[in-house]
Amino acid sequence: MKPKTKVSVWVRAGVVMLAAALIVSQKAQKPRILILHSYHTDYPWVVQINEGIRRVFDGHHDIALRYHYMDLKNHTDEDFKRTAASTAHRTIRKWKPDVIVISDDLGQQLVGRRYVNDSTIQIVFCGVNGETRVYGYEGAGNVTGILERKPLSAIRETLMMVARAKGFRPEKSGGDHPRVVFVCDASDSVTAELAELNAFDWSPLAWCPPVRVSQFGEWKRAVRAANGYADMILVSDYREFRLPSGEKEPVPPSEIMGWTEKNSGIPILGMSLVNVADGGMISVFTSGYEQGEVAGGMALAIARGQNAGDMEVQRTRQFLISVKKSAMEQRDLPIPTIYESFARATDNYYD
Repeated sequence: MKPKTKVSVWVRAGVVMLAAALIVSQKAQKPRILILHSYHTDYPWVVQINEGIRRVFDGHHDIALRYHYMDLKNHTDEDFKRTAASTAHRTIRKWKPDVIVISDDLGQQLVGRRYVNDSTIQIVFCGVNGETRVYGYEGAGNVTGILERKPLSAIRETLMMVARAKGFRPEKSGGDHPRVVFVCDASDSVTAELAELNAFDWSPLAWCPPVRVSQFGEWKRAVRAANGYADMILVSDYREFRLPSGEKEPVPPSEIMGWTEKNSGIPILGMSLVNVADGGMISVFTSGYEQGEVAGGMALAIARGQNAGDMEVQRTRQFLISVKKSAMEQRDLPIPTIYESFARATDNYYD
């Protein structure tokens, strides 16, 4: 090989190696954002949050994103929680993210609280039903996020719509006060929101003490009992009931909601994204898209140089409505046009 040819080959090789080194260096310098979910990949709430996050980061190739799922909706035993938390902490130690976006209360409890005021990591929370002080977030210099709060005024309006369709006239002087009872499981997310539900002014409805249960059999008894003293039932979560034959095997949610609709003599309204998909008639719930989009926007701002502790914590502003036509017709309830239009527009209308 001629000397010029040798030099040319080495020059080209050097250029290639330099370019590769620059690419590796550029990737290493990208801000790293870890999206840490308490639940599993195909849980509808998680899907909505991820879609909201995608809207923010789509096209931002200068940001390194990684997703981690703790799967704590399918696995509720304490041993699994400890293992899931340990795995999440190991992921954080190895990948060294600059920002962690943590969804739902369990993620804050098992992981987020460990990094409060950590100078190397900033935290953005979303889907938090409880009070942030429980996790040490209040006043922390490296934490911000968006609270998940049920759209209680919209839920009350929907309850009133159903009550009027059933012949109640609460607006009259000395009129009716339809009784509403919240039947729920004993999950952490429900526990965290009970205080706000109890403190809310439900008038002219009469708010009955919530009934918490831990097994499907107890749920059945609570629903049957409610037929005797309430006019409507509110539900949200029930996905942690286990089959009697296997402690780790969950009761199919569609079986729970299907049984509830069939055996309740009074209307049932949901407060969760999954209630109508599981077989319920109508649900008014927090938008996971908003939770993800707001949290993602905060994480991007932090990656651009802002400090989490200087950013104001946000609250829920958006809600969605889901309707199942056949279930509404079964109870002789009309679907207001605005409800149907909104449900159809957001792909939450079921025949």
